[in-house]
Amino acid sequence: MATDSSLTSELTPERSAKHPEEVSIIDASLRTPLVVLIGSALVWLLIASVLGVVSAWKLHTPAFLDACEFVTYGRVQPAQTNAFIFGWGFNAAFAVSLWLMARLSRGALPGSGVLLLGAVFWNLGVTLGIGGIILGFSTSLEWLEMPGFATPLLLVAYALIGSWSLVVFRAGRSHQIYASQWYLIAALFCFPWIYSVAQVMLVFSPVRGTVQSIIHAWFSSNLFLLWFASIGLAIIYYFLPKLLVKPVSNYYLASLSFWWLVIFGSWAGGARLLGGPVPAWVQTVGTAASFMLVVPLVILGMNHYGTLAGRWSVVKENLSLRFIAFGIVALSLVLVAWVVGAIHGVAQIIQFTHVTTAQIQLGLYGFFSMVVFGALYYIVPRMLDTAWANAPLTTVHFWASALGVVVLVGSLAIGGVEQGLRLADGSIAFAAVTKATLPYLFAATIGFVILAIGQLAFVLNFFWTLSRASAPAVRTMKGLLAAQPEAAR
Repeated sequence: MATDSSLTSELTPERSAKHPEEVSIIDASLRTPLVVLIGSALVWLLIASVLGVVSAWKLHTPAFLDACEFVTYGRVQPAQTNAFIFGWGFNAAFAVSLWLMARLSRGALPGSGVLLLGAVFWNLGVTLGIGGIILGFSTSLEWLEMPGFATPLLLVAYALIGSWSLVVFRAGRSHQIYASQWYLIAALFCFPWIYSVAQVMLVFSPVRGTVQSIIHAWFSSNLFLLWFASIGLAIIYYFLPKLLVKPVSNYYLASLSFWWLVIFGSWAGGARLLGGPVPAWVQTVGTAASFMLVVPLVILGMNHYGTLAGRWSVVKENLSLRFIAFGIVALSLVLVAWVVGAIHGVAQIIQFTHVTTAQIQLGLYGFFSMVVFGALYYIVPRMLDTAWANAPLTTVHFWASALGVVVLVGSLAIGGVEQGLRLADGSIAFAAVTKATLPYLFAATIGFVILAIGQLAFVLNFFWTLSRASAPAVRTMKGLLAAQPEAAR
């Protein structure tokens, strides 16, 4: 794993002591596309934050904004989910993946035109998709709600961005392939496969009967495990040893956890269908594959917690490491919940409750977003060659994000367990079960509000830092123009 020779703060733009000129060239070549991708991601993050607060509020107060058909819960909630996943999640993943691939491959970006075109197409496709959901053209398939007319743009954009990441990988001067690159390459190849299959079999030429639920469970589990988890693990395997200046503990086992996750993770979605009207073998395979996730869970724990052992004082001092350490704990809890949820007795209680929503929020907010934030706190000052504009905003961002995740996930998990136990009791009326969950839903809304505060702090800090980095360049350009003779101008 690539490591710097000395520990550097994520709030300053120092370069690596190894190959400093090469690193500067790489970062400079990536500056424009990364600014576009990160800026787009943060705009979508703000949109998702607002929609998340609105949708959460409507769960316990249905009359909220009920006079407008465009902000009903059935439209706002899927719009929020898709804005977060495809707007924030994918734009941020593209940016971080591109930077990691270039740094590990030791290859500068050969040109930014294709990437910028891909970024424009991607965000145009997401805009059309979210607009379609708000206007009532949702497909009603979780994580696939965007109408079909947005799909071609997304696939074309992904082809442009993904292929350029592979070009950087092939053009690099490094002769080694690291664990981070395993996960990045796997994610780059897996997403178009799972997304195109799901679109064809569920949207454009939908299969019939129970096969729809099987394909959908396969898609949603793969989107998390083979895309979001892979990107997050690539970040962890790169930054953990780099910032701790310590080799990954038990690194020789990393390849085993990688292949185990890729092979068995793709089958684990069947566990979501326990007790459903699907063939028994699908449920059995899904359950077995979910239990197999214990192996990567143990190995990842040995790699990550073993590397952190004896270095917790560094984690307290380093902002990027705090975010990444939080994400490591969240991923462990997600995988534990996945395995435990595949037990039939447990599934009978928590299926169709808020527990499943809590698990999703823990994976997307607690794991993926937190490790991406940690990576961006390191990448942005080096990309812009300037320190973060406001240090207090970084503190607000971390603590609001951590507290928001704990409140959101904790309230949904506890409320979901109580909801499941009451639903299993035939003597309790359904209306009473719904009423009992209202305090937990209100607490979840508070969690969304806290998260939105932290995300707003990060967005403000990023654009403030960007304006500071742009100001010297603008002043230099004005000075050059002023120094030119009038005829030359």
